[in-house]
Parts: sequence; structure tokens; C-alpha cells
Amino acid sequence: MKKKLLPLFLLGSMLALFSLQGCAHDALETETETVKLQENPLSYIRKDYVKDMAVISGKQIEWENARTFKHENNVILISVPVKNESEKLIEELTFRIDGDKVSGHLWKFEANEKFSAEDHRLGAHEIMKKMTGNVTYIALEGSMRYQIKVVDGKIISDISSKFSGDGDMDSCGKKCHGSIEEVVITVPNPPTNPQPPTGPPIPPITVIPPTNNPNDPCTKAQAGSQKATDNSKTQKFSDAKQGIMNNFNQNGKENGVGMGRDTPNGELKATGVQELNANSGNINNPYNYPEADIHNHPGNTPPSAGDVYSMISYHNNYPSFNTRYIVTPGGTVYALVVTNANLFESFISNYPPSQIPGFAPNFSGSMFDDYTDIPNRETGLAHVLDKYNSGIALTKMDANGNFKKINAKPNSNGGYSQTPCP
Repeated sequence: MKKKLLPLFLLGSMLALFSLQGCAHDALETETETVKLQENPLSYIRKDYVKDMAVISGKQIEWENARTFKHENNVILISVPVKNESEKLIEELTFRIDGDKVSGHLWKFEANEKFSAEDHRLGAHEIMKKMTGNVTYIALEGSMRYQIKVVDGKIISDISSKFSGDGDMDSCGKKCHGSIEEVVITVPNPPTNPQPPTGPPIPPITVIPPTNNPNDPCTKAQAGSQKATDNSKTQKFSDAKQGIMNNFNQNGKENGVGMGRDTPNGELKATGVQELNANSGNINNPYNYPEADIHNHPGNTPPSAGDVYSMISYHNNYPSFNTRYIVTPGGTVYALVVTNANLFESFISNYPPSQIPGFAPNFSGSMFDDYTDIPNRETGLAHVLDKYNSGIALTKMDANGNFKKINAKPNSNGGYSQTPCP
């Protein structure tokens, strides 16, 4: 596996995710204990550190599924899943190691809906993104306790901590923690004599308020773009995209696939490929919580006004629906994402679709003029969706498989050019 090198300033936020800023304590000061930690930290924690701890007595701790995180050759964190019989509760143990000191914590994820069978083996951040309920973080030693409330993956309130606040798990993921892809974490120039923290513990998720303007288009589209990216990297999406293009090569028409979940936190599922009409059609999405759909355009064209208006209509009926993917024969993949559904009513009222019998809906009035004044359809669509406060953003998959919002910027020639969000 390729080792990912991370700059020092990212380490603190990444390790905060895994509760590395836990309580300091004075229980492990001898040279003998230091040797034990260096030789086999998991064995030492299992046999000595947690011995006789009442808070975890009787729990089904899956030591065999422990995950170890290293700084060069030193183990700095061990995360261990805990299995229990409740389908609405997940527990996880984390053990921070600072030289010759260990600090352990128990996480409790209490959801309103059932978790999937293997969710207890996910990391804390991934679990929170899938749930609505309460998350509690308890020190195995002492009385420290931290709790937050999560609704649809978003932190909405916290108790007993000044370090965290309201926030979105999707938008927080990259800014707060970086991208965790490796079991081995390498940091250049580590301190020669690292000292454990002496203050109160930093909670497992530190939500840093965005430094950019909350009205900035990129900020507004960030959560939707990340959601589109996450779902597009699943095998369900890959299979659906390939199936759609296979059908198109045979029938030359539009073809589609619906994606959704049976429960809010359930497994993402996908329908089979559905043959549509030559340039339009309705995709059947049979799931209790429709989340996205995918269809192709026979020409190398971006999403249309009809895609926008029908997406708004569908979201109004099924609020869980937030992404519409469009793929083209040339390999381009777009995603329309919901940025603010509260704008839909005024947008439809002020700019209703122009509907000519036998044709797909189109923009109307000044919106249509602004759209057609820009020859490049990608740029034109991105421009009017922003200018007229549609609550929808146009994103496009980049070379790394990430969806980035397209922005239309005026240029010196009196026209518009494109700039993607970072």
C-alpha cells in the first residue's frame, strides 16, 4: 500500500477525529510498562490496561478487528469495535498512546433507526454520517463525558464541551480532518520529546467554522458535491453507469437507474437499467428513501432545464432525493446537487418552466435569455442556476473522480468563462 505523507498541520485535525487528544493520566510511568507498550501495545492494553475496568466489563470487544495507526514506527492509536445486540447502538473503544501513557475512551452511537450489521466496524466519522441520534464519548478513567446530537449526519448541538458546535459531517470531513486513507500515518520532523496534553480532552470531532464566506457558491455546494462524490465511488454507481452506457450503445436512447435506501441509514441500493425515450423519460425509483438517479444523454450535452425542473419536483415529493447524475458518450459525468431546497418555491414561482407540447421544459423570460446568451451550455447552466437562486448547483467529475461545482465568471471579452471550485 502506498504510504501517504501528510504535512504536520493536518495531523492535529486528523488525529482529533480518532480521539488522540484524550485525558492525560499518570498511571504508566515505569520503564517496564514503556517496554510493554513498545513491544506489543495491543496486547498490553488488552491484558493490563483495561483489566478490571467496570465500564467495559461484559462487552463483546472485537480485539481481532482492532485497527492500529502509527507515527513512523510508534503506535499512536488503536481503535477496537464493540459488538452488541441492539440494532440501534454501536460502541467503539479508542486507545491513545503517548510514549509510555495510554488513555482510553468508549464511544456510544445511539441512533433513532437501525444500523446495518457491519456498521460497528466503521470509524466514528463514518458512523456519524449515517445516523440521527446521540453520540457519547466517555473516558475509561476519570469522569470526562462528551455528548453531541446528530441529525441526518449533521451535528446540531453539543453538551459538556466548548470545542465543538453545529456542523455538517460531510462538509466537516475534509476541512476538519483531512483525508484518512492509510493505516500508517507519517509526519515529517516529529518533535523529539513529545509531551502528552495536560488540559481537558478535545472531543472526537472538532468542528471548525468555515473561514470563507457562507454565501460563496462553492461553500453552498460543498456538502452536495461531497455526497455526489461519495456515492459515485460505490460499486453500485459503477455498475449502474456501465449498464446505462451498454444499453445506450444498443438502443441509442436515454437509459436510467434509480438509487436509494429502504431506511434512512440503510444500504444504498440501485435498480436495474431502465430504457427511456429518445431524449427524455421518467426513472422509477422504488425505494422508501430515493437518493439519486443516473441517466445518459445521447449527445455530449450537460444537464438540461428539464433535468433541473423535474429534479426540483421530485425532491419536493421525496426530500431524501438530492443528486441527479448525467453521463455522456464522451465520458463526462455531471451531477446536479441540491444546495438549498428552501429556494425551490420562490424559484418556481418567479421562473416557471416554459412548456411547449412535445418538447422538454425550458427556462423562461430573462433566465432563458441569460442561458442562451452563453454559447457554452455548461457555463450557461452554471451561470443561471446561481444568478436566479435555483437552490441547485451544477457539478462535474474531475480527473480524480471528485465532483466540483462549475462557476461562471465574467471575462474581459464580455462573455463568461469557467472556474471549478477547489
